[in-house]
Amino acid sequence: MKIDYNILAQKYDLTRTANINIINMFAEEISLANKNILDFGCGTGNFAYAMKKLTASDIYGVEPSDGMREKALQKGDIIIEKGDHGNIPFDDNFFDFIYMTDVIHHVPDLNAMFSEFYRILKQDGCICILTESHAQLETRFWVRYFPATVEVEKKRYPDIPEIISAAKNAKIIHRKTVTTDKINNPPHIINISEDFVKLVENKGYSMFDLIDEADYANGLKYLREDYKNKIDLTDTHGETLLWLKK
Repeated sequence: MKIDYNILAQKYDLTRTANINIINMFAEEISLANKNILDFGCGTGNFAYAMKKLTASDIYGVEPSDGMREKALQKGDIIIEKGDHGNIPFDDNFFDFIYMTDVIHHVPDLNAMFSEFYRILKQDGCICILTESHAQLETRFWVRYFPATVEVEKKRYPDIPEIISAAKNAKIIHRKTVTTDKINNPPHIINISEDFVKLVENKGYSMFDLIDEADYANGLKYLREDYKNKIDLTDTHGETLLWLKK
């Protein structure tokens, strides 16, 4: 099933709030002052606008979906262009920093994307890709309700070695890998929130459109029950930040 991201744009803000912890991790690694920064695959612009408010830099966005881009442009004064992995409409050697937050699984050709990144990135410029390894996909707490999502997501998400290899093909250097997995000592306990139940009900993650409808309905039933009963869940899930450099 092909996902229509112009339709998904209407509920995309349910899932794409800016994670201030990630912005802080960016700032710990590089200076975010007086830079040209690209949010590649910026969606409805939540992260880009948070970056604009929190940094003294010029923030730009690239987004292929017209619906997503239109919502982003309603939020403020940031240059957001239509483009994709094979055509990023900015000049050579323009950006100091490029970041992607949970976008790479939508990119069909990593080699083409990294070639474009190499072109538009200044010498010694940095890239940070926020994604999940295949092992991390298995630790999402909602897998207990929607186990079919694991194989669906593994087919979409390139694993970490594949990303590093594609970057290397474009002469982009892998600097380091950082993970945010939670150490389970003591266990990290969470409760299902009302917002998360609403997100699932609205299929705010595109993976819910890619599993069998019966599997989705069954998982939603048990999710609602555990929310009602305030069931404690152990959460070890984290993400991966890949730091790269031209």
